[in-house]
Amino acid sequence: MSSIEMSSERSKSIDEPTSTTTDSARDYSTNKCMRILCTRSLLCSAIYFALAYFVQGITDIASGFVNLPLQTVLKDKLQLSPSQMGTFFFSCTITWSIKPLYGILSDFVPICGYHRLVYLLITTVLNLCAWIALYFAPTEYNYLLIFCVLAAFSLAFNDVLIDALMISLGRPLALIGTLQGIQQTSAKLASTISQIPAGILASSSSTALQYNNQTINNHTMKILRNHQNSNKYIFLIASLCPIILFFATLIAVRERRRKFNKNNFVQTWSVLSRIFQYKRFWIITIFLFVYSASPQLKTALFYYYRDILQFDPFYVSILNTIYNGCGILSALIYLSVFSHHPTKRVLRIAIVMRLFAIASYLFATDKITSIFVAIFTGFCSEITNLALLHLAAKSCPRNIEGTLFALFVSCINFGVATGDWLGSIIYEYLGFIALIIIAIAWIGTTILATCHIGEHGIGSTLDDDDDDESNDKYHYYDVVEKRIDTVENEELNDKDANSSTT
Repeated sequence: MSSIEMSSERSKSIDEPTSTTTDSARDYSTNKCMRILCTRSLLCSAIYFALAYFVQGITDIASGFVNLPLQTVLKDKLQLSPSQMGTFFFSCTITWSIKPLYGILSDFVPICGYHRLVYLLITTVLNLCAWIALYFAPTEYNYLLIFCVLAAFSLAFNDVLIDALMISLGRPLALIGTLQGIQQTSAKLASTISQIPAGILASSSSTALQYNNQTINNHTMKILRNHQNSNKYIFLIASLCPIILFFATLIAVRERRRKFNKNNFVQTWSVLSRIFQYKRFWIITIFLFVYSASPQLKTALFYYYRDILQFDPFYVSILNTIYNGCGILSALIYLSVFSHHPTKRVLRIAIVMRLFAIASYLFATDKITSIFVAIFTGFCSEITNLALLHLAAKSCPRNIEGTLFALFVSCINFGVATGDWLGSIIYEYLGFIALIIIAIAWIGTTILATCHIGEHGIGSTLDDDDDDESNDKYHYYDVVEKRIDTVENEELNDKDANSSTT
């Protein structure tokens, strides 16, 4: 059987490798990471996905490079309460909750014949414009909200397109879990290395704000104003990331150009409409939202560190660095261990780990204990996150990967935004301990729902009904697969030549 025929076989599970008969394919299937490293086209794609998520880790408003200085400005300069800050970030991250609209637009409406490439370039330029506008705009609530929403929107749209490319490439090669692990590791690495510089800028801005009402000379006032505006530099630094991603997209993404085909549109819409008839789709969707909507500690923890434990922004950045650094180890552990295990089992383990992680915040009472808590919670973080993403990716049938995966991830994002907003309200009115107790009780009940989640998502059910018309559809992996087939055939020919000479 040729490698092209091998790649077109349907596997029983979306992330299970197809059966092969070539020695090269068997060698690759034993170690998915080595398969990526040994195939130049796969390695190029994996590097691009890692770079895209590295940029996302830097520019994400909710957890990236700009998050801590932005929180400091909202709290110290604009004097927002925990619930008000929660509302601000909820308004920004709501753009991540309508990702299916971006997926539908890119799946159904090609630009110049491209479903991914042109959209990627446009959203990258929008992201660049948002950061430049934040640098020049006054530091006022309305300006911050408008341009932060624009930055979040462009990044969310870009994320939908990247994930669609990743699933199209990873599913037929049984590499979804591996590629997701690479992406999340890269995002965590970006968040880790950026926290200390962000903490320095946020700390200098916070120090300057403390002297606003004091009588000081003109020279000192000029210096403090420079420090007070230091948070602006973080927007300028963030604007470099979309520039890099723009040129990387031009180099790495090779998408087949297609004319708009009414039959393809009808076929794709038919698959999308049939999804809503499956009970398993609704079970997965509701589970992802309810689990993610548990009261979050993110905004509340920032106020707890600043007001109760009296940590300055720089020390908070150190804790964030430790947390994200351990998150990298967590993603690597998932990549090497958990990504090959049944989804249901990993999901249950992840839920239990998150319960212990939330409970550990009860022991964060000073600087030393906070470090140990950051280590433990960071270690648990990405295993939980990747378990949810892997479940979502495995539940996507072919041809509508962008739309359906965006729908699942939107449930997660909307749940997280809702949970952070609920957490900030609970913290403001009931306190930190009550928030932890409610969060533990909420998450503990969701483990019962895992009994109703199948191993193969809804993708295998729909794939069984599909005929072999997928060659007429658009797939990013069409181009990459041809490169892989060429490389594997060349390797096989070399082996045959060597064996014949010996």
